[in-house]
Amino acid sequence: MNDVNQWSGTPTLERLCAELIALRERNDRQHKLFDQALSEARESLDERFAKFAADVQHAYQQLRDALTGEKRHSLALISMLLDLTLDLDRLAAARPPIEAVGVGATDAVANWAEGIAVAARKAQATLNQLGIHRFDARFSDEYQPALHERAGTERIDGLGPLRIARQLEPGFASTAPDFVLRRAKVLVSE
Repeated sequence: MNDVNQWSGTPTLERLCAELIALRERNDRQHKLFDQALSEARESLDERFAKFAADVQHAYQQLRDALTGEKRHSLALISMLLDLTLDLDRLAAARPPIEAVGVGATDAVANWAEGIAVAARKAQATLNQLGIHRFDARFSDEYQPALHERAGTERIDGLGPLRIARQLEPGFASTAPDFVLRRAKVLVSE
């Protein structure tokens, strides 16, 4: 006990305790300031990340809209090219025989017919370059709505129902990616 009383009144020990208490209080204040700064930094990062995520989402949506618009536009152009190709094929197939035309008009009709045939071949070559190929519906194959457009019905003896009776127009498909651009127009058996 004497030893405790001996050290209790010394200024060094009192000063040491006071310094420890002051150090602890300063440490508590600094810790609170650090917590505040950390909390503010976290909130700032959260806000900046939320803004970044919103900007990325907006940019993605714009890109997606642009691609969808381009795809829609491309499909419309391909559809028009397919119509043109079919029209040219019909014109080339309807070419009058050269013998049926009078002698004076033979050269003009022959040149016209050859021009139509050349235009039809060019249109077909353009489709091939774009990776678009023609496909035909075969007689008596099963009618498939994904591949065939039903234009009507036709009765054919010996052919069961929902079979291809006749093709009116060919179908067209893309090879990359592989999907049907235009279904083959067909008459279906009754």
